[in-house]
Amino acid sequence: MWKIYVDGAVNQRGSGIGLVLVSPEGITIEKSLRLAFLATNNEAEYEAVLVGMDMVQKMGGRSIHMFSDSQLVAGQVMETIEAKDFRMQEYLTKVKCLQSKFDSFVLTHVSRSGNTHADSLATLATSSTKGLPRLILVEDLLRPASTAASVIRIH
Repeated sequence: MWKIYVDGAVNQRGSGIGLVLVSPEGITIEKSLRLAFLATNNEAEYEAVLVGMDMVQKMGGRSIHMFSDSQLVAGQVMETIEAKDFRMQEYLTKVKCLQSKFDSFVLTHVSRSGNTHADSLATLATSSTKGLPRLILVEDLLRPASTAASVIRIH
């Protein structure tokens, strides 16, 4: 079963989504996407859900356990909250259509503190109005630069 953590972010610089996919073998895939269109926070959350589902489907996955800190989106998808807004109904219809292609699909609401990794990736996508490099290395500086030999560890 694939585990997917999703989040959407909207601020004055734009909208973005973050995804952390964990394969059944334990391989982690991180994705940060800037939305090139106007979106509300709930729309960004749904976009993250749809992109995550699409990615797993393209990789041949058949079972998903997804986690989102959006109580509204999780509730609508799992049918504990009614989608009253027209746009939310459209997104929900798309999710249900994709959901039918999986053997198992669960979307669980988690607290924001339980979704910080996906949140960071969503925020990264909105951190600048200019394009970001396609590859961003995150490194640990193991010793202060003032020491004779600093060591950098690349993840």
